[in-house]
Amino acid sequence: MKRLVYTFNLFYLLGLSLWLGGMFLLGILVEIIVRITLKDQPLLASKIMNRIMDVFNVEVIYWCVGFMVAAEIIKILVKRFSKLEFSPRVTKRRYVKEIILGIMVVLAIYMGSFLRPEMHEVDKLKKANPADQKLQIRFDRFHSKFVNIYSINMILGLSLLYIHGKEMARFRERPTETNG
Repeated sequence: MKRLVYTFNLFYLLGLSLWLGGMFLLGILVEIIVRITLKDQPLLASKIMNRIMDVFNVEVIYWCVGFMVAAEIIKILVKRFSKLEFSPRVTKRRYVKEIILGIMVVLAIYMGSFLRPEMHEVDKLKKANPADQKLQIRFDRFHSKFVNIYSINMILGLSLLYIHGKEMARFRERPTETNG
């Protein structure tokens, strides 16, 4: 059972690492590189970034969420139905890690399933009528909301990474010391 929990902890860490790393890599580095490289072709840059972010915000993040939720479920089931004794809780309050993960999942679903399609619709309207400043302002608000949610998820994800690291350090077996 301990190996099962340890393996699913690794899946949790893999999902969290891909999620945080992807947000950093795509949200900061790739967007800047694409926008600078294609500054003469803003429509192409927008199309490329939309496609990249669509894949990340829907497919990659949902797989990461699946890994992380599966790991949490396995840990809860092992605690409940096994005689394996481990107390990896490192926070003062119960379920802090699960609550943080829940908030991140809700925000990710909101971004991927609700905010992203609306933003694409406004982007299409903006491209069809580039002189309309109201559409530009509306698009900028959507983009700002996206950036703010990404920032919140990044901070929450780093908090989860810290909590998970402390739990894993307590979960591993400690070698016995010899008096010699």
